[in-house]
Amino acid sequence: MNLLKQSYQPENLEQLMCKSLLSVDWQGYVYDCDFNQMLDMPLTANSTHLSQLLKKMPEAMAISVADHCYGCTAGQGSSCTGVLTN
Repeated sequence: MNLLKQSYQPENLEQLMCKSLLSVDWQGYVYDCDFNQMLDMPLTANSTHLSQLLKKMPEAMAISVADHCYGCTAGQGSSCTGVLTN
């Protein structure tokens, strides 16, 4: 974990998956990213179902973050979109 924290690159923040994409499980529950889905960290405090978002997409939602997020901010392939910077 220390290596990921030391590899943090603030310039990668705007390109992270959780800023523009959602992860949806097989039952239709929505998460910020695949990592949060596997860790059962829902999009909001109350598990959000895709049907709720289809009725009204919120203007802005807080992103659930934890230490595993350093994997994506390091930008060396851990992000779901691959390497974020050269």
